[in-house]
Amino acid sequence: MQLLIEFTASREIVLPFEHNHLLQAVIYHQIEQPALRDLLHDQGFAFGKRRFKLFAFSRLMGKFRVLGEKGEIAFTPPCRLVICSPLLAVVEEMAKGFLRQGQVHLGKNRLTVGSVEVRDTEITENRITVRMLSPLTVYSTLDNNGKSFTYYYSPFEPRFAELVKENLAKKYQLVFGQSADLAGFSVTPVEVGERDLKVVRYKGTIIKGWMGKYRLTGKPELLTVALDAGLGAKNSQGFGCCEVVEEG
Repeated sequence: MQLLIEFTASREIVLPFEHNHLLQAVIYHQIEQPALRDLLHDQGFAFGKRRFKLFAFSRLMGKFRVLGEKGEIAFTPPCRLVICSPLLAVVEEMAKGFLRQGQVHLGKNRLTVGSVEVRDTEITENRITVRMLSPLTVYSTLDNNGKSFTYYYSPFEPRFAELVKENLAKKYQLVFGQSADLAGFSVTPVEVGERDLKVVRYKGTIIKGWMGKYRLTGKPELLTVALDAGLGAKNSQGFGCCEVVEEG
């Protein structure tokens, strides 16, 4: 499921270029149940050595202007934020939190919650086209003469699709408690260009990801998890959130 939250404000919303951590903090703050908040924030859901938070969120969306000399971006209200999760309890708790509190603090800005809409993301087809609402990132940690480094893949490299599939299979197993049927699964860039490469700094770490449109094929329940839990890695840091669009 997805939440679409619209924010209003009495003035421009001014944020630093890198503000994923600020959006993430607002999201966690909506979860008033301590046990659930601590589970998502501190632990997540274990799959081998990896842990998944099983939620993703979009960029802040709306009309904006870049204040390059200040390293800031100024949004003109209203603005929208999409949050997705396959966990009904998480979606419900976040929706209630936004509605109960009515206002949020995003950095130095006070925003009013204008509306909260819940979207059903169940897929019934074997092929969909999605538009990324936050960058899709997959990577490997490689060794270079004894020093490890992170390599981020391009959508045009074969390993990109393989890692997206492997990641999605783990999320599916966490959600349903059984292995995913990966027969026929593929992810193909449809409208992706050089300008869709985004380099994001999250708490001092450089992360590379890709916006654009992609065609996903596979079992409908697997595609539903892609929409609910996000595509690729680092979803709870503001990566991999997407929505279905008409191709062409």
